[in-house]
Amino acid sequence: MADLIIRQFSAGDSLAALNPLLDSSEQEGFRFLRRLYDDYVSAANRFDRPGEGLFVAWLRDRPVGMCGLNRDPFAHDDAAGRLRRLYVHPSVRRRGVGRSLVAAVVAEARGTYRILRLRTDNPAAGAFYCALGFSPAPSETATHVLNLEKPLGLLP
Repeated sequence: MADLIIRQFSAGDSLAALNPLLDSSEQEGFRFLRRLYDDYVSAANRFDRPGEGLFVAWLRDRPVGMCGLNRDPFAHDDAAGRLRRLYVHPSVRRRGVGRSLVAAVVAEARGTYRILRLRTDNPAAGAFYCALGFSPAPSETATHVLNLEKPLGLLP
């Protein structure tokens, strides 16, 4: 998608600009972007500690996806990052937006973390992550893991 830009969200950016994604996710019955939004507003999670970031995909002037990176609070290991809250607007799914967002998170995570973990309860999302090189890692706190020290063909 030639007009797609992935940009890290910063404190100076308008959170209101992300409302179209929040509205769309809630219309689909997803609650995880609301949690992200509420955590950001309350400062519980601003994705602003070293090794963290919130990435937004923009198509022209509208947000079409987002994905976060945190130190994994469940791993009790400073070398473990956590991919969080990947969402792509339905109008642009299956056009590389999710892959581009995950690639941005992986690129940011390399050099800070040894592994990247995530949790999903969606089988289609699980297959998506496996196609990108993540391995199933069934546990209470993660369903997939990516070894960032190993070279990959699909992600940077």
